[in-house]
Amino acid sequence: MPDSLFYNTEALATQSVTLKKRATAEEIQADLQGRIERMIARDSKYKGCEAPTPKPIPSRSGGAANWTVTGFPNLAPGCFTALVEIVDQARQEYELVS
Repeated sequence: MPDSLFYNTEALATQSVTLKKRATAEEIQADLQGRIERMIARDSKYKGCEAPTPKPIPSRSGGAANWTVTGFPNLAPGCFTALVEIVDQARQEYELVS
């Protein structure tokens, strides 16, 4: 009789599940602003960078983000690449809810 507690560890390894935090646009924007403020604390050249507002988009696949940003308000010189990285990371972590 097969052991009911036996798990196929190879099958489990191929099926990774990533749980995203669920948050409103305002909550995500506040988190983004917090990340930006920590970045400014490390390097003052980012002073003046502001968090964009998340906008909903249709998700293309199971793990894809369901939100994006349509621009960066008050973009300070030198901020673009850093803000793109921050937003990309947050899009992997958050699911936008109404």
